[in-house]
Amino acid sequence: VGSEMCIRDRKELYIGCYSNSKQYLGPDGAKIYCQCTVDKLSAKFSDEEMDEVFSKEPEEIMEQTAFATEDCEK
Repeated sequence: VGSEMCIRDRKELYIGCYSNSKQYLGPDGAKIYCQCTVDKLSAKFSDEEMDEVFSKEPEEIMEQTAFATEDCEK
């Protein structure tokens, strides 16, 4: 079992998510959605696993992170 993602990686992931989502969700919606997504991803993946996931092609990244994004869209 891997350790939780480090703060720096979580922050980078959140910033990337927020900048992409705010145009669709607005600032408040993007904050909630992105915090939810980052929390779910960091609970499932260690730092090393996250590096591996995000080094893949965009389609594969979306497949492997869909559980979090779909859950947080509700």
